[in-house]
Order: sequence, then C-alpha cells, then structure tokens
Amino acid sequence: MQEPPQIKNPSITLYPFHLRDDSDAGYGQVARNAQSLWENLADNVGKEFNINELKSLRDKLICYKNGQYQPDDKQENQNNGKLLKPDGKTLNFQQITQPDNQKLDASIYALRIHDTYTADLTFYYKNVTMKVAELTRLNPQGCLLPNAIKPSLGQTLLLYAEPAVYDTYRKLADESVKAFVQDKQQPLVEFRAEGKLFGSPIFEYDSREDDANKRCHFLVWLQENAQTLKFATLAFNSNLMNLLCSRAKIVFVYGEARKKYRQAQQIVSELEKKLPEFSQIESEQDRQVKLQKLKQFLAEVRTKMFDCAQQVRYLKEDKNTIDTNAENYGDALTKIRSLCIPGDNLDFLQKFLDLAENKYQRQIEIDLNYLIASQDLFQQSISTVRGMVEIEQVELDREQEDGEKKRDRQLENIIFFVGTAIGGGQIFSAAYPLIKDTRIQWQPDFSLPLHPFAATIIWSLLFGLLFGLLMLGIAVLVRKTFPR
Repeated sequence: MQEPPQIKNPSITLYPFHLRDDSDAGYGQVARNAQSLWENLADNVGKEFNINELKSLRDKLICYKNGQYQPDDKQENQNNGKLLKPDGKTLNFQQITQPDNQKLDASIYALRIHDTYTADLTFYYKNVTMKVAELTRLNPQGCLLPNAIKPSLGQTLLLYAEPAVYDTYRKLADESVKAFVQDKQQPLVEFRAEGKLFGSPIFEYDSREDDANKRCHFLVWLQENAQTLKFATLAFNSNLMNLLCSRAKIVFVYGEARKKYRQAQQIVSELEKKLPEFSQIESEQDRQVKLQKLKQFLAEVRTKMFDCAQQVRYLKEDKNTIDTNAENYGDALTKIRSLCIPGDNLDFLQKFLDLAENKYQRQIEIDLNYLIASQDLFQQSISTVRGMVEIEQVELDREQEDGEKKRDRQLENIIFFVGTAIGGGQIFSAAYPLIKDTRIQWQPDFSLPLHPFAATIIWSLLFGLLFGLLMLGIAVLVRKTFPR
C-alpha cells in the first residue's frame, strides 16, 4: 500500500490586499470599509487559531485609537507605511500548542503600500513532519480563504514545505492545495503554471473568480535546494509583496473595467433604441407638440450620454491604473530576478505581466474605441436635435408673434370702432337739444344759415381732426427728440 504524501516544516503565508483609500470620493479619502481587513484578521483568524495577540490586533495598529479605527494619513506615511506599534517591525505571537502537542509559530507584519493595506501573516511548524491531509490545521474552518478575509483587491496564499513522502513535486503540490482549501472555496483552485525560484520548484494555482475579493490565488513552493530559504532575504520578501500587490490591483481593476464596459454597453443599447423615436417626432404636425417632444427627447439622450461619458472616464482611469501597476510589477520582478540563482525560471510571473500589458490594456483600448465612436454618433444626434429645437422654437415664436400682431390689429379695430361710436354718440347728444330750439328744414335752402345742429356736428368733427393731428405731431417730435 502506497504511503500517503507527507511534508516537513510547512509554513503558510497570507498576503491580503485591501483598499485603504477611495479615489472616487476624492484624493486621500478613506474607503468606507478600509478597516475590515484588520477586523477580519482579528475576529476571524485570531478566533479560529485562538491567538490572543491577533485578537487584540486593533490595539497594536497606529490607525486605531482606543479600539476605534481612526486613520491618520500623515502618521502612516511618516512611518513609511509600517502600521504596527511601536516601531513597525514584525510581531511574533506566542507559540500555539495544538491538541496533539505540536507547536505552531505565527507572526504578522502590517503595511500600507500607497493606497492599499496589506499584511504578511505567517503560520509555520518547526521540526515537524506531517501528512499533507493535515494541512487543514493551517486553515481551520477556511479562515485564511477569501470568503473569510474579504480583501477588496484579493489575496495570495504561499505554502512552503519540504517534501518528505511524495511521488512528484507537481502531484505533491496538487494534493497540498486540495487539502488546504478543502471544500470551502468555489470555484475550484486549479493549477495554472510552474517555475523555479532559488533552486526549488514553485507552482501557481488560481480560482479565476470574476470578483477579486473572492478569488483565491495560491503559490506552492517545495524545497528542492537546501539553501532556498537562505536566498529568501528581507529584500526578496519586500519585492514579492510589492509584486503581489501590483498583481492584485491589476486583476481587480481589469475586472472592474469589464463591469464598467458592460454598463456602458447597456447605456449605448438604450440610446440606440431611442434613435427611432427621432423619426417619429419629425413627422409630428403640431409644432407645439413637436417642440415639447424634441425637448424631452434631448433631455433623455443627454442624461444617458452623460452616464456613458462617465463610464468612459472611469475606463480611462482604469487603463492608467493598470499601466502604473504593470510598471510597478515589472520593477519588482526585475529586482527578484536580480536575486535569483542559475537555473531559476520565473516565466510564469513574466507571463502575467505580458497578459496585463497585452491583453488587459489592449482590451480596454478596444472598449474605449467602441464607446468613443458611439459617443461621437450620439453627439451628432444631440447636435441635430438641438438645432431642430432652436428652429422649431424660432418658428413657433414667429407664429405666436404673428398671432399676437393679428390680435392686436383686431383689438385696435374694435377700439377704433368703439371709440368712434362713443365719440359720435357724445357729439350727437351734445347737439341734439339744438333740434328742439330750431326746427330743421328738410328741404334745403342755401339762402338760410346752416342749422345749429349741423354746424355743431361739423365743427366738432373738424376740431377733433385738428386736435388729433396736433397730438400726432407732438408725439412724432417727442420720439425724435428722446429716442429710446
């Protein structure tokens, strides 16, 4: 019967990456859940391993005061991102005695890298040989998996061990990942690539979950060269943490960019569905109704165009973020390579950089080109509709002005008629008593003087005409003398 695979002196290191800043809220603004990384490490991991120092992690971080999260950007930067009190050095926990009397050592190093919180949380055995199936001891209740840590940018787990009983390194790595993860990670963590670092094989596994905070990235490093750990200096650890941080950001931002592109696509689709409405509005005969519909159409399209433009801006920011982190990843990889020994192979790390620089960046460029072209089309549509609104408004104003002039003329005619009627009535009423005083001769006799009634009417009309002409002359003179 074949003996089950075994390993010696295993260690597991968790590298979680969690956004400390929220760029959408403004430069240097703290994210709403920035403290959740430290709380999950203290409350979940500390509880499962029963480590009092880890349970009280809040008291040991400079970003906490009296147990409350109170970040101080200036203080964190003055400490070069080191977050542990008093000097930022690694905090070693008291040795943990497990049920079988095996001793488990642990330590934590907390750090802020630019806008990101991260940590090096390591658990390790000394002088212990164990079955691979017993690796569950290093991950009780899956407390080191993304579902429990919930890092916003993702995480990497690094398992290092000396092979004791095994078939091949690759098979031993597969069995180790399976035992550590158990059934607590979906989708499955699958083999992706392998290489060699400091003379020992290293294997990469990834669940490739779309959501970065649920994605499980796993490295298994199996000692083949007895001197491997001697090459893993503090400089290497720092460069590895920077490389993994940049990797996590690239994966996270690319995933967010794909979400934003899908949102922008939805907006473009809604805009395309609205364009046929424009043809229907053009055929509207009622100018008032047509103008109202055009204005409503313009308002709706402009709102959606603004939403689309916002997504385009976000995509440009994502592309710049990937560019920056790809450069940082490349710098860290170069420094790690400078520490390597002959025979090492880090092509699997280089492949990720190639993926970021070629596929990720290229895909975002393609997305941007499509959206910008759509923006131009819809912008032309907006310009056309805006022009039609202006034309229709002018025409409607002209029609309304003509209607007002017509109504004014009608009103003037009415006023003239009424005024004439009233004036005539007043003249008649003033002259009527003269009819009683002097009888009217109905047969004309030009030898007689003009009847007082007729004379009164004639002189009244002449006086009114002369007075009106005088007032008209005065009005013209005043307008010329005092022009507006």
